[in-house]
Amino acid sequence: MKVGFDHEVLSSFYLWCDDRLNFFAEAYQPPISHTFEYVDSADIPIGWNAFYSPYRQFVWSSDVIAVANSVKIGGVTVLDKDGIFIDYNNGRILVDTSSRHGASKTLVITGDFAYKTLNVYITDETEESVILNSDFIISPANQTFLQQNGGFGEKIYTVPAMFITLDNSTNEPFAFGGMDQTVLNVRSVVVADSNYTLDGALSIFRDSARTNFPLIDFNNFPFGEFNHIKNPPYKYKDLITASSSDCFVDEVKASKLTDRSRERITGSKDYKIGFLDFKISKARSPRQIFTR
Repeated sequence: MKVGFDHEVLSSFYLWCDDRLNFFAEAYQPPISHTFEYVDSADIPIGWNAFYSPYRQFVWSSDVIAVANSVKIGGVTVLDKDGIFIDYNNGRILVDTSSRHGASKTLVITGDFAYKTLNVYITDETEESVILNSDFIISPANQTFLQQNGGFGEKIYTVPAMFITLDNSTNEPFAFGGMDQTVLNVRSVVVADSNYTLDGALSIFRDSARTNFPLIDFNNFPFGEFNHIKNPPYKYKDLITASSSDCFVDEVKASKLTDRSRERITGSKDYKIGFLDFKISKARSPRQIFTR
């Protein structure tokens, strides 16, 4: 199936959210040294080995700090895509077993990476499913992937994090000539380990009401299939210069789950949960696009 308008809006919105947290909220820790450990997880492609850091997600774009594009294997610097992929989303290094690095599971891999203190995920799950059916690990975690509970075949998210999903959308008449106002309602669940983090996330996105975010052509999406940067270095401010179109954030509603409801749902006082409802609009001519 070809990429549709909704795909481009959601991926563009995802990049915009990540940049807003990174640039304005500075929701990251500066680079630290990571040692990556081999783990046989369920989502590894055949012919690859995975070496995990205790942290995820890594910062992949910044105007302030350097974003690493290499690791050291046995003390030798190896660039991304030189037989490896740096999976920024999952905080891991994927090693091609047919490359010069071989199939060894005892490689000594180290690298300096900044990591996010508020992760961002696109999900097709409802907020009820995210809250009720997901396993969470608080970051920064003292436990590595080798020590976590639940297994690697299950969905395990590292929090604090925000989970973005497209709730619903509609086309409303806007102007003569077949122009419509496409209105999309995007829901985000924010799961945090403190009220400070939750309030900060809700505040910075509530204040984004009545602003624009650039619509990025899906072909220009900066990440590849292994959550690696296709053409490093990636900087959001450079990416958006190629955009010729914007979406408008009409409205943002922020709310929090009450302590009593949260304890009843999660059975834990560790998580603070909030919601962000975004109303996004774009004037377009869909019937002209889909006329044979």
